[in-house]
Amino acid sequence: MRLRWTIALAFIALALLQVAVVVPLALKNLSSLLSAQQEARVDQMMVAVEAEAARLRDDVRASMDELAQSQALEDVARDAARVPQPPHVTTAAATLMRPRTLDVLALLDDEGRTLSSGHLPARLGEPDDPLFAVTRLPSKQVSARDVELSSPQGLVQAPALVTARAIDYGDRRVWAIGGVLLDEARARSLARLTGARVEVHSNGKLVAFAGALPRAPLRRELEVGPGAQVRLFFSGEDLIATRAEVLRAFVVLAALGFLLAIVAGVIISRRVTRPVEALTEAARRIAEGTPGVQVPDASASGELKTLITTFNRMTDDLKRATDRLVASERIAAWQEVARRLAHEIKNPLTPIRMSLETLLAASQRGPPDERFMGIFKESAAAMLEEVERLKRIVDEFSQFARLPRPSLVALNLSDAVQQVMALYAAHDGLRYVVDLEPGLMVMGDRDQLTQVLVNLVKNAEEAMASQGGGTVSVTTFTSGSEAVLEVKDSGPGIPAALKARLFEPYVSTKPQGTGLGLAIALRIAQEHEGRLVAESVASAGAQASGAVFRLSLPRLSGR
Repeated sequence: MRLRWTIALAFIALALLQVAVVVPLALKNLSSLLSAQQEARVDQMMVAVEAEAARLRDDVRASMDELAQSQALEDVARDAARVPQPPHVTTAAATLMRPRTLDVLALLDDEGRTLSSGHLPARLGEPDDPLFAVTRLPSKQVSARDVELSSPQGLVQAPALVTARAIDYGDRRVWAIGGVLLDEARARSLARLTGARVEVHSNGKLVAFAGALPRAPLRRELEVGPGAQVRLFFSGEDLIATRAEVLRAFVVLAALGFLLAIVAGVIISRRVTRPVEALTEAARRIAEGTPGVQVPDASASGELKTLITTFNRMTDDLKRATDRLVASERIAAWQEVARRLAHEIKNPLTPIRMSLETLLAASQRGPPDERFMGIFKESAAAMLEEVERLKRIVDEFSQFARLPRPSLVALNLSDAVQQVMALYAAHDGLRYVVDLEPGLMVMGDRDQLTQVLVNLVKNAEEAMASQGGGTVSVTTFTSGSEAVLEVKDSGPGIPAALKARLFEPYVSTKPQGTGLGLAIALRIAQEHEGRLVAESVASAGAQASGAVFRLSLPRLSGR
């Protein structure tokens, strides 16, 4: 780590230590305060809910008291004893409940049989035990009971706040049990009042609800009777939003503190570390191959300035020495190329000269005769062969010097090899064995890879020519993350003396070879980011002799 950042991080660590101690304590206290405020607000809402429940009970009592004192109910009690009962008795409950905003009203005799039902007209003459049980409660007590209602799905039960009133006519008593349903209308009313989600549960089952379930709800329950509950879920989003706002404020303050610490650390350390960093950067550039890098010493003083001056003098000397070395290596390389090229060109010139001297000597003996024509034909053929060899040397040298950059595309290596090897057929004792792994994909230049394969096969054929033939095996396979093209022959193998220099220009095992084919193949492999290696089969521990050339290229994954 740079010295500059070490100093800056010391300032940051100090600021972080302060924030780490203060912020958690402050957030904890603030969270407790906000939670207490939220609980107090919910408790206030529950007071309003309880008041609304009390008001609803009072309304039920008032409606039933008014009903018990009405002349209409007295008429029903009087006519209920008549046989047959007048029609208005059976419909009285429905008529009496509507103007009094009651959802439930049943008129029962003193044995609990239904005389009239406003909420379930079909129950005439049948006992209604749940409602009749209300008559045994203390006078005017409002209680929660499950009542049966008619719905499209059949009879359903719903909780209701009900109370009972007795009406006596002579020796006959009629009971009026009425009240209001705890249904979705009541739930919506409470939801509007409190802003909470309201659920009405009866015997553990959800029977009515209103409002969406809020995020991070605070739950409260209100018992309205045996087995009946009203559950309210108050939103905790205000608390979450407030906490998030406070947290953002602390984060902003902490970020400002960190920023100030970084600025202070950088400003303080900059003057101290700038000369050292300049020396480090210069050393890195020199290591990467940029000699002669100079370090300005305007901001340095004392020992650092002396060090920078010495460093600059050293890099200047190094640049001059490097320039001389590069120039010498370039001259030596071209001298070696010129020497080898001159040697390769000189070899064909000797037989050409000898052939011309033979022709001159034969022409001086007299007019051309049959013997002269034989010498001429033989010498002309030899000269043409050597001229062709000179042309081949010049062409391959030109190709080696001007080999174009490969045009890389996704290429099926095995298909490309198959197309090339389809042109080879057994001849003159030579046999070809091809074993290709299908779907072997690489990024390559088809023409240049074909050139490598043709060169390797040609070398294998020429290596086995002296022994009258043999086998050339061409194989492709996968090796880890690489695709491998292997060309193997059954020839004499690679001489140990030439193995280390086999891929150098103008190094060849064949009398007529130029030594550029393998150099060109190696260069193509390297420009494909691959490798080309060679070994004798015998040196690898096999029984048969021969040579193996392996071209390894990066394999395209997922293909």
